Amino acid sequence: MRPGPEVLVAGGDADPNLGALLTCLASRGVDHQALLVGAAAHPRVTWDLEADALRIDGEERRPAALFIRSDVFTGLAARRPEPFQRAAAWYTTLAGWALSHPEVRLLNRASARQVTNKPEVLHLARGLGFDVPPTLVTNDHELLTAELERREMIVKPVNGGDFARDLREVLPGAATVNGSLASPAIVQRRLVPPEIRVYRIAGRCFPYQLVADALDYRTTADCQVVPLEVSDLPEGLTDRLAALMDHLQMDFGAADLKACAETGRLQFLEINNSPMFAAFDAASGGRLTHALADFLCPR
Repeated sequence: MRPGPEVLVAGGDADPNLGALLTCLASRGVDHQALLVGAAAHPRVTWDLEADALRIDGEERRPAALFIRSDVFTGLAARRPEPFQRAAAWYTTLAGWALSHPEVRLLNRASARQVTNKPEVLHLARGLGFDVPPTLVTNDHELLTAELERREMIVKPVNGGDFARDLREVLPGAATVNGSLASPAIVQRRLVPPEIRVYRIAGRCFPYQLVADALDYRTTADCQVVPLEVSDLPEGLTDRLAALMDHLQMDFGAADLKACAETGRLQFLEINNSPMFAAFDAASGGRLTHALADFLCPR
């Protein structure tokens, strides 16, 4: 008999997304185990490659499915690099075990060895029919100064990991060498509400509207999440999202869109292959965690 559990949930002990999924699994009576790490939580894990055995706290385990998120919360709280390094080691170990066993259900398995390149995804989305705001990937200070004279612009890191910011607030204080900023960034025309996020989980789409006064909703606690239905979205949007995610070999992700001030049309901003979902799930009666559970332990 396979030494369960049916589902292993792994990541940070302060991650509310994992907490939401664990609550859902418990409510459905799914045999599951949590492997949670953090500042004071270090479970004992061994992957014996010769014996092909995964042991957690001394007991061999062979879950049928793994849901894993890298622990960013411990590092953000500590504000030191070491927790991020430990989180990467935990993620690499457990994801490596699952990737070595094709029978284990794992979201985004086919793309797990790839790095999502945000500028490439913008170019790909445009080619698949998404409206994409005018975008520059540049470190040319003179060019950006000229652009600001024409229109409002926002700036965000090429590799992600930070909020979108108003270019007018960022550019004056940025250091340059011979007219060049230290590194390229994604610079786009500023968009306006409505702001829409669409989750896609194993072929099923779940849209939401975010209502917030801030440029980036993640910077404010005053943000309302409103569940939508697929029928509320523009015609063809979910088809384009499916084509994009299929190209990227993703079966779990969330796309963010916002409106053009001139046309009112939704424009594609980015896609995330490991999105936060707890607040969205709570606002919609658990429909995201139940969709995840449907994939991890099909009935």
